[in-house]
Amino acid sequence: MERWRRFQIRSREVWDVELSYTGEGVGYEEQFRHPCIVIRYNKFVDLVTIIPLSSNIKALKDFPHTYIINPTSSNGLTRQSIAMIYQIRSLSKQRFIRNRGRVSRTDYDRIQILLKDYFQLS
Repeated sequence: MERWRRFQIRSREVWDVELSYTGEGVGYEEQFRHPCIVIRYNKFVDLVTIIPLSSNIKALKDFPHTYIINPTSSNGLTRQSIAMIYQIRSLSKQRFIRNRGRVSRTDYDRIQILLKDYFQLS
């Protein structure tokens, strides 16, 4: 059985994810390996909806639909990071490298609120 089929992925987890292998991002697309927050896992097609994180707070803090997360032993982040809600996407489970931990319920709930606003869901 392939390695990627054996591990579980759950909402709120922080994973290192290979967003692109070629570095051919366009515009503001995030690329290469980044920590990401799992929003939803679709087990039927092995796709995981994620929000990428970046430690480039200074450049991104004024962007709409972002949320700052402080590092904790629970989430496994080593630096203050910013969740880029506008970069939400679904990726193959095969791109998931390492589980760092899990964001707090408070952080996750605030991200959910931003997601609803981003997609204009009331």
